[in-house]
Formats: sequence, C-alpha cells, structure tokens
Amino acid sequence: MLSKLVKKAAQVVYSAAFWGVSFAWMGGVAVTWAVVSVFVPPRKTHTYIGGPGMAACLRLSLSKVEIIYDPDFDPERRSVFCQNHVNLMDAHAACASIPHAFCGLMNAWQFKIPFYGTIMRLADGIPVHQGSANRYREVAAAARQRAEKGLSILVFPEAHRTLDGKVAEFKKGVFLMAREAGLPIVPLATRGMWELNRKGTWLFTPSKITIYVGAQIETAGISTDQLRKVITRTETIIREFAEHGIIPGKTAVDEPTPAGELVGT
Repeated sequence: MLSKLVKKAAQVVYSAAFWGVSFAWMGGVAVTWAVVSVFVPPRKTHTYIGGPGMAACLRLSLSKVEIIYDPDFDPERRSVFCQNHVNLMDAHAACASIPHAFCGLMNAWQFKIPFYGTIMRLADGIPVHQGSANRYREVAAAARQRAEKGLSILVFPEAHRTLDGKVAEFKKGVFLMAREAGLPIVPLATRGMWELNRKGTWLFTPSKITIYVGAQIETAGISTDQLRKVITRTETIIREFAEHGIIPGKTAVDEPTPAGELVGT
C-alpha cells in the first residue's frame, strides 16, 4: 500500500513538472516562431523552429520514441497525414515524425483558444467552419493552397480522442477533402501514447512510443467505391499498428511498456 502511494505521489510530481516545463518550452518556441515568421515564410519557420520545438515536448516526457518509416514513403511529397487520436501530445508526435512542414485541420473555434490558437495560426492551420454547405470544397481549396506553399496537412479522421485506447471508425470527410485537393493519404499510427496519457486525466507516465509512417495512398481522380477502399485500408493500417503493433507485410513490434518507474492511473 505504501509503495503504491509513493509511486502515485511520484507520478503527480512528475506530471506537474512535465506540464510546467512543457508550457514554458512551448511558450519560448511560440514567441521565437512568431518573431521569425514576420520575416520568414511558414514553411521554413515550421521546418526549423516550430516542428523541432514542438517535437521536443514528447521527449521531455522522458519517453523512449522510435519512428518507423515505410520504405515506399516519399518524405518530400506533400500529403494528408491521417493519425489516430489519443491525447494532447498527438500533434507533438506528428512533429517528431513528419519530415517536413505541415499544418493542422481543425474546427474554426479552436483558433480562438489562447496560446493554442496562436500556435495554429503560426503553423498556417486550416479552419473548418461548421454549417457551411461547401465546407469540403473550401477546405480542399485551402489544402491545395497549403501544399503549393510546401505544407502537408495533418488530420485526425476519428474526429475525437479515444476513450478506451482503441481506434474508432474513421469519418469520410477528410478523405473527400484529400480527393478534392488531389493529395495522397499517409497513414500515421502511434503506439504507446495511451500509456503516456489519456483523455480525462492530467497525469502522465513515461512510456515506449513507436510511430509508424506509411506509404502514400493515391486519391486523385478515384471513384467513390475506390475512395471507400482507401478509407478502409488507411483505417486498417492504423488500427493494426496502434492496437497490435503490426506493420504491413511484417511481424508485430514489441508491446508498449512504460519506460520509467512511474505507474499509470
């Protein structure tokens, strides 16, 4: 009993320290990013400041991070990266694994969130306005424009964070957007993020995090039936890796285990 209380207290102290250090670090990155962006385009500020700066937060958690790239993945091609949604560190995992500048796709109201909204604007994020009859075409046009500027787009096709560690059914909207924009889909699957943190708690536990970046899947000019197959294929790749550690055509990677001595909730 005493041992559990000591470990719980250690987790609380560690989590509080991680939150404090992370916010201080992100604040410094955001200020530097904002100042430099006055003179330098978003693609370069993200590549050299925003991306590496935000990716560092994942390592500040004391977690071991491994990134696996599919041999057919083209790191220079701008794409729509589809990632499973687990916790507030998901974008940091994307920053650690996407090898070039990218922006996020999010609800328009999120741009009004203090600090977070500022970072999203600095990253040239794409707002999605609710109720717009032509929102998919509007978003697709914005996606094409970002790709022309050298930015990829990060999306979370589940539309919400997981409540049980499993990958939920994908929404088709982001895939319609990708097809309309003529951009390929890239499966981006994370494993071990559920052990790091989960929705409903502010506590963190250092863990082993593995990120898989798949090969591009074409969407330009495909039919509705073909698009359904792309959705199913992307969802399957991400679910099999996130839940079972299975890489397409290979055996499973090791089970995610805590990297430190702290225990989860």
